[in-house]
Amino acid sequence: MTYKRILVGLDGSEQADRAFKVGCDLSKSLSATLYIIWIVNRDRGIDSSFGVNEDFYRDLYNQITQRIKPYVDQAQAQKLNVVSKVLVGNIKVILAKEFPQENQIDLIILGNTGINVVEKMIQGSHSGYVVRHSSCDVLIVK
Repeated sequence: MTYKRILVGLDGSEQADRAFKVGCDLSKSLSATLYIIWIVNRDRGIDSSFGVNEDFYRDLYNQITQRIKPYVDQAQAQKLNVVSKVLVGNIKVILAKEFPQENQIDLIILGNTGINVVEKMIQGSHSGYVVRHSSCDVLIVK
């Protein structure tokens, strides 16, 4: 398989930082385009339970837009062809299905989630969901 479009999902964790580094290395060695996305998770249950409104998501979106810039700068400093996006929505669906299909992604690279057992039981692992539901290859970085 030839990987021409590599997607890395960011979330500010050390695991995601390691996934980003692997994504840069692979993109460089394969002359692939590196897509980096950071998704503001929109949970309809939280919206209704806690009265979260559009301003909350707009503020988070603006914060994440600033936080993704250093990653773009690092990739560009390595002379990589990089595309970055900040999105608001369901992390699992966007990472596993929507974004990869819309952008013809060949490989998704994610950090192994650092959630604990209780969180995993309640919300499930994002990386596990992507592995099970993605139509392209997935690499999980520990």
